[in-house]
Amino acid sequence: MGEQVFSNVKILDLTHGIAGPYCTKLFSSFGADVIKVEKPDKGDVSREMGPFPNDEYNPEKSGTFFYLNTNKKSITVNVRRKEGVGICKRLLETMDVLVESFAPGGLTRLGLSKKVLKEINPRLIVTSISAFGKTGPYRNYKANNLTSSALGGAMHLMRPGNSPKKRPVIQGGFQAEYSTGLLSYIATVAALIGRADSGGGASVDMSMMECVATTLMGHVAEYPYLGLSRRTNPFAIHGYPIGYSVPCRDGWISLTPGIGGAPNIPLLIGRPELLDDPLFTKTQARMAEPEKFDGLIIPWLSNHDKWNITAGAQAGFYSCFERRGTFYRSAVESQRIFQNYKPSAAWQNRLSGGAGQTECNSSASGKGPDARRAQSGNPRQIRLHAEGDYRVATVGNHLMTG
Repeated sequence: MGEQVFSNVKILDLTHGIAGPYCTKLFSSFGADVIKVEKPDKGDVSREMGPFPNDEYNPEKSGTFFYLNTNKKSITVNVRRKEGVGICKRLLETMDVLVESFAPGGLTRLGLSKKVLKEINPRLIVTSISAFGKTGPYRNYKANNLTSSALGGAMHLMRPGNSPKKRPVIQGGFQAEYSTGLLSYIATVAALIGRADSGGGASVDMSMMECVATTLMGHVAEYPYLGLSRRTNPFAIHGYPIGYSVPCRDGWISLTPGIGGAPNIPLLIGRPELLDDPLFTKTQARMAEPEKFDGLIIPWLSNHDKWNITAGAQAGFYSCFERRGTFYRSAVESQRIFQNYKPSAAWQNRLSGGAGQTECNSSASGKGPDARRAQSGNPRQIRLHAEGDYRVATVGNHLMTG
């Protein structure tokens, strides 16, 4: 692959979970040289998340971990020990960006205070991702997707006032974490642009709660300017359900047909006689009678499984996704989105100040290569010698093979 926009950017990834790894994954996708640091023994918590091949638990084959760490190099380092911190300091000497997700004050407790980092590398940009940021009354509190969605305001809009106890409190997946990862990436890009003018480093403080709140700017503007609230009327502004959960036979789905898409819903539910019904053709009609609209679609949805509904909608209108949520094979193959690679041979690497060697070892426990994992390019797996502080972890562009 030729030169990419961040080909000359080096990043040390001291994050775990979803938000931080997603931020650095976006950088690696545009050519940045990212080294992910995992803790010994268990590695990143995302290794515990599915999906797993054949639904068989295996921390070496987590689809979530593979997705979030595409194109990254990786080491495991025990940053709780002096030797491990020393490894990080040596790496930071040549880094452009440090992304970390310790609790506020965590870097300082490890001996990596702002002053120390500036002495190591005056041009270093430090992006810190936490639940509530480094300041404020909640800075020392912990949070997850649920609590961040609540305090950030998203949960308030998920349960319309006409049925506050009948809808899920949040959307599926990890919306808060992924939003935070995306916005952290954007903020870090801005810091890199700023450094091009100033020549100095910067600190970027990201709060997951605040990131969730910023996704609601459109909703906030609707109320003072139009007098509309998504909680009291889930069909404002456009008159179609957006971020709107409806029940089906095996759970809930988010019905979002898009602008101009509502007239297609009668075809989905097998009621072509409703194609000219004002509830499907006129925005104002749905805004005036949302319960009547629900009464037409929910009986059909309640008799169908979520994946069958999704497959029917996509096959009927857009043909983008199949049952498992992956791209149709024909689309994948025609666009060459995924490619298989053979793992390259191990190679040697040494850092000044201590012996080190590389092992072509794709197991977090250091027990050998995983034959079911393909890696792209030259998967460089670095092992820095500091006894008891690390073991080689999974690295590279991870793709599941057959």
